[in-house]
Amino acid sequence: MATYATKQDLLDRGESMVWNLAIDRSTEVLSDTAIDEALSQADDEINSYLARRYVLPLPEVPSLLRKQAVTIAFYWLADRDQQATNLMMERYEKALASLKEIAKGSRELGLPTLSAPTEGAVGKVELVQDNERLFTRKGLGGVL
Repeated sequence: MATYATKQDLLDRGESMVWNLAIDRSTEVLSDTAIDEALSQADDEINSYLARRYVLPLPEVPSLLRKQAVTIAFYWLADRDQQATNLMMERYEKALASLKEIAKGSRELGLPTLSAPTEGAVGKVELVQDNERLFTRKGLGGVL
């Protein structure tokens, strides 16, 4: 079962497009199998980006993710019959770029992350990082 978007979400976004991309030509009805497959592929792609930052499954689906899931599902529906247009590919790539921003932390969903940094005494996040030494006696080759 799809997590981020549903068949109804696809229909609400573009019913005529769903009928064009997911119709079973032999029966002239919507192919629930094709729709479920596209929604599942969208879920898999979204989860692959979010898994490092959020505990999955998410407690709620933000509207931003629902929109991305619909866009990705439409792309996969169109791709199965080589009907993907340049506009669909552009939207798909933008959706993936948005997911990358969420995964990096430059866009927030407003949900708890796996390991949120704690607040310091002044209320701001304090990050301390330990780096390897750049200049060592061995690395400088006897200069010191």
